Amino acid sequence: MAIMTRKRRRMMAEAAAVAMTAVLPEDLMIEILARVRVSNPLQLRCVCKRWKSLVVDPQFVKKHLHKSFSDITDLASKAMEDMNAFQLQLNYAPAFAEQQQEDEEEEEEEEEEGEEGDEEEGEEEEEEEEEEDAHSLVNELAQLDNMLVVVRSLKGSLETIKVDVQAIKERVKCLQSFLQIYLKTTASSSSSNSHSM
Repeated sequence: MAIMTRKRRRMMAEAAAVAMTAVLPEDLMIEILARVRVSNPLQLRCVCKRWKSLVVDPQFVKKHLHKSFSDITDLASKAMEDMNAFQLQLNYAPAFAEQQQEDEEEEEEEEEEGEEGDEEEGEEEEEEEEEEDAHSLVNELAQLDNMLVVVRSLKGSLETIKVDVQAIKERVKCLQSFLQIYLKTTASSSSSNSHSM
């Protein structure tokens, strides 16, 4: 009874895997790779030895350009929606702060009018002033809390817009690289065809 070591089992498994590998015809390889849903076809380089054939294939290029443009358009429209939402938040934030300030001023005016009508003893006035001071501090803290909520919301919106713009930049960069390679490959293949004639 022979005992198999891990190394020997691994070597046998690798040998079996190598034996199962087959070379596909170029047309079939291009068709398979053209159907792969990849946002960056440059990632296919490691898979396909015939990658230059894939880049020159007009069907693949047309499909990839159409998909890239539609993806970029979708990302741009999402970024615009987020930007519009941010603009609305930005417009709402100052109005919200002004409204709170107006409410506070109205309360102070009402309190002053009430004080003018009543001339009472000094101790009661001091207690009322202390209560008013405490009340105004609570109001100011509430306003600061509300502004903090608004600022956090604006920060979240800006982060969302930043992510959207970053995705657009990456997609455009991939498309730019693909087009540069496509143009180089097309130019070199057309120049080699003209030299052979």
